Amino acid sequence: MRHVVITGGNKGLGLAQTEAFLDQGWTVHVVARTPGDLDLSIDRIVFHEHDLSDWKDVSYLDRLHADAGGLDALVNNAGVHLKQAVWDVAPDDLDRVLDINVKAMFLACGRYAQLQAGRGGSIVNISSMGGLMALPSAAAYVTAKTAVIGLTRSVAVDAAERGIRCNAVCPGFIDTDMTRAVLAKDPARRDKIEGRIPTRAFGTPQNVADAVFFLASDSAAYINGVALPVDGGYAIGF
Repeated sequence: MRHVVITGGNKGLGLAQTEAFLDQGWTVHVVARTPGDLDLSIDRIVFHEHDLSDWKDVSYLDRLHADAGGLDALVNNAGVHLKQAVWDVAPDDLDRVLDINVKAMFLACGRYAQLQAGRGGSIVNISSMGGLMALPSAAAYVTAKTAVIGLTRSVAVDAAERGIRCNAVCPGFIDTDMTRAVLAKDPARRDKIEGRIPTRAFGTPQNVADAVFFLASDSAAYINGVALPVDGGYAIGF
């Protein structure tokens, strides 16, 4: 039985990732504040309550590693968004974005590499198209997601001697309840976004989950340090 830890795997894109690993027969250890939309009747879902804003505490990985007897993969999915221009971002809000999106991920990568040293493993960090390009009125978020890509590359180099790969997934515009609710108020913006995507369509949570599972799996055994856009070509569109 293979084991994966997914932070924020209880809802949204994280839940789709949980389901993708379940479909492939993995046991999924979900780390989040609440069970969210998880179906806890499924034997191979193990929920672990933890608030990742307490970014200095990565002891949950020690517990999960001991309980499972090893962790084949870690998916650092949990994150928060902040839509504000740089001059409007309060210091406390900046701290929150960096604490969850960068610092908690940074320490989780380091602890996982210690725990799995010599045993192999895979880390997948969730960045964003905001890590590859600027987004309007999202300075703190873009800063954090850009840092995720730098962290991913550094871990990929440092942890390779321990048999651990590290890659990132950068989702673009994904058709979620939240996205639909926001764009329903501004149909012209949705038309503009779709006009830039070469495929002329938003992605699905399953598209992101498939990319995450691929990078975590043995099928990506020789892929290390990449930041993979899952955006239908938005970043290269026109």
